[in-house]
Amino acid sequence: MADTGYYNYLEIINVVDESTELLIKPQKGKQNKVSSGFDKANIKYDSINDRYICPLGYELPFKWNGKQDGKEYRRYTCEAFVFCGQKESCTSAKGGRSVTRLSDEEVIEQITENTRKQSNIYKQRGHIVEHPFGTIKRHWGYTYFLTRGLASVGTETNLSCL
Repeated sequence: MADTGYYNYLEIINVVDESTELLIKPQKGKQNKVSSGFDKANIKYDSINDRYICPLGYELPFKWNGKQDGKEYRRYTCEAFVFCGQKESCTSAKGGRSVTRLSDEEVIEQITENTRKQSNIYKQRGHIVEHPFGTIKRHWGYTYFLTRGLASVGTETNLSCL
């Protein structure tokens, strides 16, 4: 189980195998897209036709392949943004909304679904893991970490425990 702050799709894909079950909530999308209903979570993938379907029912067909951070992905772009009437709510891109799909996206989708199904177990993480660190920090007079990044926060934690 991991905190949402540690959500990194590249590391998740590299860690998961047949003997590992990972529970981690994905990070929330941009607030304006979440509130308008046009975040990626609401754009459904149609694996049979290899396309995405937006919440209004318009297609985002496959456009091209790419590679980023050593992982291959496919990009899907909306062609109906001119006449759908919701472009301002959906995207600020001049060419319409685009969605990328990693070649290993099924792994991410499965982990998200497993985390949702086992939300009672995931909620226990906050009770088990968060409390000891909070108690140690509070005891030594720390209210929050002053640094950013895993290495820096790890060093700060080691110093406070020392």
